[in-house]
Amino acid sequence: MATNGEIFNTYGHNRQTATVTKITASNESSNGVCYLSETANLGKLICIPMALRAAMELNVFQLISKFGTDAKVSASEIASKMPNAKNNPEAAMYLDRILRLLGASSILSVSTTKKSINRGGDDVVVHEKLYGLTNSSCCLVPRQEDGVSLVEELLFTSDKVVVDSFFKLKCVVEEKDSVPFEVAHGAKIFEYAATEPRMNQVFNDGMAVFSIVVFEAVFRFYDGFLDMKELLDVGGGIGTSVSKIVAKYPLIRGVNFDLPHVISVAPQYPGVEHVAGDMFEEVPKGQNMLLKWVLHDWGDERCVKLLKNCWNSLPVGGKVLIIEFVLPNELGNNAESFNALIPDLLLMALNPGGKERTISEYDDLGKAAGFIKTIPIPISNGLHVIEFHK
Repeated sequence: MATNGEIFNTYGHNRQTATVTKITASNESSNGVCYLSETANLGKLICIPMALRAAMELNVFQLISKFGTDAKVSASEIASKMPNAKNNPEAAMYLDRILRLLGASSILSVSTTKKSINRGGDDVVVHEKLYGLTNSSCCLVPRQEDGVSLVEELLFTSDKVVVDSFFKLKCVVEEKDSVPFEVAHGAKIFEYAATEPRMNQVFNDGMAVFSIVVFEAVFRFYDGFLDMKELLDVGGGIGTSVSKIVAKYPLIRGVNFDLPHVISVAPQYPGVEHVAGDMFEEVPKGQNMLLKWVLHDWGDERCVKLLKNCWNSLPVGGKVLIIEFVLPNELGNNAESFNALIPDLLLMALNPGGKERTISEYDDLGKAAGFIKTIPIPISNGLHVIEFHK
């Protein structure tokens, strides 16, 4: 499994984008040849996530892992393990064309070997590409201890329902209060998920697996759960996050709070109670509260309303834990920036007012809701736990 830093590069700043296109301010190279082809490749970058999605749907990464640690295997060997490809004599050829792009993007490793084949009665030596897992693609193989991988999270962000929203992205510039998802689908994303069981499951599965990975990092660098007796996870989805916290700290009583259609499909966890409701109407009483990837879904006005609801239900001395990727004050070509900038654009496409924020912007939200102190704790590559104290 990759390190936390490599895991949090999932949102886009890793070798898969760094190796694709050279961009230059000059119109001509030293020999007078224009950079038109390199600039044109920017429009073709969609091929990489689509190739990645196809590979995930074909179970490529898990199949490679089954050949053994550090295995280097050909497309024909991988295709031979795909039941649905057995009747297609060209399966290996087409699979190789997908995998070689992933190899060039460093999602897979790629090497070449010589192979002797019989062609028309003659032995002919051909070159065959071999593919292996990299740190990036290791995250897409289910772990032996718990079956977790980031496949579900990436399948959500590349789902057609989500991608359709990006075709309407220009609307946010041209039309006041426009939300691309709503323009594309005629409903808010959470309303849409409530009536579309497939999308509801894709969303919940994606959030659940990434929550597991994130909390492994949080537990390593944050000790604020040690003195807690109760934790209410507001907008906690199917309860993955609070269940992991309670499993790690069994003296904590966990409560998972979300919309009825989410709670209806939430599994039961030891030490966790599920409660259905609307966080913008009222938040249940709780000694401490968790808002993980909730505030970034909403504009400032809705965030302040939610935080005031939390404040009203907290005892004096209680706190709200905010877990978010934070925008750095100085942006650059680095994981910390991309881990916030890429989901920021995703949020702009999906949610009304959704955006990533700086620490000072979160502090402003907390103060507007009545909290007296803000304590940010950096975790990894822009991921933060931010404490709001009442």
